[in-house]
Amino acid sequence: MGDLLRVSLSYEIGMSNFNPRSLLTRLFYRLRRDGFALGINEYLAALHAMEGGWGVQDANALKKLLRSLWCHSLAQQDHLDVIFRSISAEESQEEAKPREIPSESPESSSSPKNTPPVTPGEQVPSRVDSPTPVPELSLLPVKSSINVLEHTEDWDFQAYYPISRRYMVYSWRYLRRMVADGREDILDVEGTIAKVCQQGFFLKPKYSRREQNHADLLLLLDQEGSMTPFHRFTRDLVETSQHDSNIERVRVGYFHNVPPEYVYKDPYLTEKVKFEWILAESDGDTSVLIVSDGGAARGDRRSERFSATAEVLWHIRQHTKLIAWLNPVPSERWQGSTAQFIAHLVPMYPLDPHGLNQAIASQRPSG
Repeated sequence: MGDLLRVSLSYEIGMSNFNPRSLLTRLFYRLRRDGFALGINEYLAALHAMEGGWGVQDANALKKLLRSLWCHSLAQQDHLDVIFRSISAEESQEEAKPREIPSESPESSSSPKNTPPVTPGEQVPSRVDSPTPVPELSLLPVKSSINVLEHTEDWDFQAYYPISRRYMVYSWRYLRRMVADGREDILDVEGTIAKVCQQGFFLKPKYSRREQNHADLLLLLDQEGSMTPFHRFTRDLVETSQHDSNIERVRVGYFHNVPPEYVYKDPYLTEKVKFEWILAESDGDTSVLIVSDGGAARGDRRSERFSATAEVLWHIRQHTKLIAWLNPVPSERWQGSTAQFIAHLVPMYPLDPHGLNQAIASQRPSG
């Protein structure tokens, strides 16, 4: 490393037996084995801090430095303290062991006759046959390991959903067009009493027919583009209305930005069908629900999109007046976009629990 690190480390080693760099390396590998997300960046960050004089005073200073750099929770700090004490104890035991001095033969213990005397201040040359210490080399990890974080937060704060699937199922129950054309098996108490009073005697009870929901729903869903982040919610709208509601008939049409001459039967926009054919199957009791951002997601204001949307709404009104618009973008972002002007042509509501209830309430047929 740098000269400053070598000077500071040599100074500390000279004053005490504390070797911060050796302890740092051992801690680094030990903590990685225990699951800490440590890599070469974390190791170099610790060395850089030590170059600035941090953590080289004593063991407590080094421990404080590593707790601030490598620990991201109280559990990791406690684990570091345990490992730090263990490795410090191991190093103390290694230093306490007496060093073994190799025994010399009698011939080698006596100085050779031809060896010249050593004058004061003269360095004795090292023996040629003395072994040279080889440094132990090892690889440092380039990238920190992927460590699964401890789950401490509540799942309710993991993501934000403007409306849940369960609430959609609950809301579809209010889209009804009840007609008494079911089985005649409901006892009509008032009718039975009235018939007895009219005839003067009782022959048989009077029954009425069950009411059935004959609601007809047409869902027109904007797909792709700025609506891509909301595909999950539009998919839930389709599935809950088709499979989790008592609506008699649900038809779905997909489009991009504006329903042109053709709409699509699938969300991938591959099976197209003429829009006028779908409208021809609608009547005055058909509820039409359009789901689109209307340009509010990107803040666009385009006159051609507004004109095309106004024309589509005019064609729909030739068949039914029950039209509502659900916008997945919050209402405060409609200002200045095409959605602001479309909201003057058709009732527009945000895609949230209150907005869905209002849209369904505006689509219930009269009578």
